[in-house]
Amino acid sequence: MEITYRIDKDILYIAIAGRMDASNAAVAEEQIFTIKSEHPGKHTVVDADQLEYISSAGLRVILRLRKEEPKLALINVAADVYEVFDMTGFTDMVTVEKAYPRMSVEGCEFIAKGANGAVYRYDDETILKTYFAKDALPEIKQERENARRAFVLGINTAIPYGIVRVGDGYGTVTELLNATSVTKIIRANPDDLSLAAKYYIDMLKSIHAIEVEDGEVLDMKETALDWANFVSTHLPADQSQKLRALIEEVPKQNTLMHGDYHTNNVMVQNGDPLLIDMDTLCMGHPIFELGSMFNAFVGYAELNHQNMMDFFGYSFETAGKFWNLSLRMYLGTEDDALCQSVAEKAMIIGYTRMLRRAIRRPNEADSSEKIARCKEMLALLLNKVDTLLF
Repeated sequence: MEITYRIDKDILYIAIAGRMDASNAAVAEEQIFTIKSEHPGKHTVVDADQLEYISSAGLRVILRLRKEEPKLALINVAADVYEVFDMTGFTDMVTVEKAYPRMSVEGCEFIAKGANGAVYRYDDETILKTYFAKDALPEIKQERENARRAFVLGINTAIPYGIVRVGDGYGTVTELLNATSVTKIIRANPDDLSLAAKYYIDMLKSIHAIEVEDGEVLDMKETALDWANFVSTHLPADQSQKLRALIEEVPKQNTLMHGDYHTNNVMVQNGDPLLIDMDTLCMGHPIFELGSMFNAFVGYAELNHQNMMDFFGYSFETAGKFWNLSLRMYLGTEDDALCQSVAEKAMIIGYTRMLRRAIRRPNEADSSEKIARCKEMLALLLNKVDTLLF
């Protein structure tokens, strides 16, 4: 038997590995309570991921721990060990969570990477998303809830049906039989983007046609104001004031938005577009969605075009053409002046977000160049644009 621990925010995770029985229960109890005494005020969670067996003597240790910790929880409990807890009535007194099945992404086809995780095709029927955070269960549950909410609201989306362990982290499993991404469609025919753009914009319009209630999802106007406040000290006062004024002028809207809408997150199944990766679901004026789209197809790879190839597998030039075509289809116009005007409004949101990101990550490659580029473009755009509305 081995007992280790780790701390994550206000939670003390005590991990028990091996066999816990009469021969070592006293030692285990001493170690556990010593660890607790050295970290007062922390909520205790017992991680049983490596616990192979527990006897009645071990159960009594857990009982004594529960007396000190009324909200004690045990997680990652193997099926055989869970059966012991269940038979003895422990599951009626203590939160006992079964271990999640284990999967590996080794040999899987990589689909996409976002801020919170990476998506792989596990097999012909299954998509596996892995999360970067070691304890991603709260965000996984939130994403599943977002997916269910979107499904009920009428969006063609895939709901993750299972949580799994991947390495020392977590993942979700989604059934996507015979689905392909819009990204793959573009890569297959970069000289004709019309079909890919139609799938992409048809899905976007279906999202933006839905109204949600206050509090259901994140309000992107408030988030954008936070971005503006963050970068304010890095901009001249007149630019900072105008940036905030432009965002404040945008009326509150309950229009549903995806929040990270790019071609990796739109799949096509049996001729119908289908939305995935729902952790960024939000609401607000569509200009905030367009700002995110500008970053995906232009902004993030503007200084290093290889970023586009690494992320999407198609060229920066192709991405720029797709952005322009998608914007025209979304606006339903061939008016160059109108498209340019809306693009510039979206760029203000995009460069504000990128400036914040670059300031917060000074050790990233080219961060100083990114900051300079964002400041340059914001100065130019804020001198031209007097409203973000369209």
